[in-house]
Amino acid sequence: MFDYLIFIRSNIIRFNMDEYYNVYEEKAKKIFADCAYMNVGTSTKDGKPWVAPVLFVYDKDYNIYFLSTVDARHSKNLLENADVSISIFDSSQKIGISYGIQAEGKVSLVEKREIKKVITLYCEKVFPDSEMEPTKRYVPEDYLGAAEFRFFKIKLADTYVKDGDSLVKVELVGE
Repeated sequence: MFDYLIFIRSNIIRFNMDEYYNVYEEKAKKIFADCAYMNVGTSTKDGKPWVAPVLFVYDKDYNIYFLSTVDARHSKNLLENADVSISIFDSSQKIGISYGIQAEGKVSLVEKREIKKVITLYCEKVFPDSEMEPTKRYVPEDYLGAAEFRFFKIKLADTYVKDGDSLVKVELVGE
């Protein structure tokens, strides 16, 4: 990227956009690491909206996973309309801080080839001190096919960091 020149009160300030975006990418990664819950925005095919808070985990590529019953309203919406929006933020922030992530993407059900990875990520977050093998706690076959509970995967398309009055688009790249 290139530098921008900004004129403020007759002064010229050189502004490096790469550094600017790197700061926001790091903020986004910190939000992912520090928060346990997100709001999932869904809608029916005819546009009736619904929002639900869910516990989430993510992988090195910032794909998001959550576990939910397929009978929940947000799950039913997602099964008929894969478009999703999310927000992740620390609700204990001081009023006026408004620091978080807003994003949109597509959702799918986690299938057999990914289920063990997702269960491991989930157990590492939910039971960080457990020595029990994740796939013994959560048997993969119990979360596939016509199971009552399924893991959902969100592949993000557009991700933004909200920081006060700023909304900055970021590209999250795996480690």
